[in-house]
Amino acid sequence: MVFSPGVVVFNFQVLEFSVIIRDRMLKNQHSNTLTVCKELNGRRLDFVIAYLTGLSRRESRRMVENGSVLLNRMRETFPSRKLRTGDRIAIVESDSTAAIDPEIIYEDDAIIVVNKPTGLLTLKMESETGQALTDILAKMGKSVFPVHRLDRDTSGIIIFAKTQQAREFMIEEFRKRRVDKKYIGVVDGILKDSKGVIKGKIGSTGEFAETHFKVLRVLKNATMVEFVPKTGRTHQLRLQFFEIGHPVVGDKKYYRKKSTIIFPRQALHSYKIHFLHPRTNKRVCFTAPVPEDILQLINYLAN
Repeated sequence: MVFSPGVVVFNFQVLEFSVIIRDRMLKNQHSNTLTVCKELNGRRLDFVIAYLTGLSRRESRRMVENGSVLLNRMRETFPSRKLRTGDRIAIVESDSTAAIDPEIIYEDDAIIVVNKPTGLLTLKMESETGQALTDILAKMGKSVFPVHRLDRDTSGIIIFAKTQQAREFMIEEFRKRRVDKKYIGVVDGILKDSKGVIKGKIGSTGEFAETHFKVLRVLKNATMVEFVPKTGRTHQLRLQFFEIGHPVVGDKKYYRKKSTIIFPRQALHSYKIHFLHPRTNKRVCFTAPVPEDILQLINYLAN
């Protein structure tokens, strides 16, 4: 066994490791990180945590849902996530936000623009579990009003209003489709067209949705795409590309059973936004770089 500060890489029996991790947790260590061995390949995340720590399945499931677990350095809130050999799990304090501090791209007296990490809710509803970006910002002393949302596993730019007046202004801008958003993502399979428009009714609600897209790079069994949604429907990009047979890689809700690409979250990132500033009435633009996990996926599929 090999020890380094906060890290345990193991190639010995699981039972011995369970005792080591449990002892360290009882000493209130800030974090414990492990690398999954081949014996645990394919197991659920909550099962592995319960097996290694001595916690009950219910307790380990709650730990994941409360945002106390990082998988490959990203907050993981799905207990059923299947693990693979080499995955790294970190158990952190449930109230710790150090590992997922959101990057504040811009802030003034009217708005705050944030680069949301994957694994965070925008705003927690009663039926949802896990940490929310609004709660983290509140702990940072920032009172905000959500004006739009990103899915939990979608990373990237999101805007919050800091006053009621700014909130009303931004909501109206979104309603009138005057906010321009661009996403970068990876979809399963090779798109036939280098650019195009997908529009029509989507999902069970039958709402009209329209998205423009452009192929940025053809990869192995996948395509890197720029998405420009013209409407703002729930799960719009994910649903539209699923319905044409090219779901977003890593999507656990809309996916193809025959996909050969495994990724721990949907490979979708909101990287650019243009809008009218609610106080100055001037057009502003902000960008957020593609995160490391998606870059690694692209590089892997390109090579």
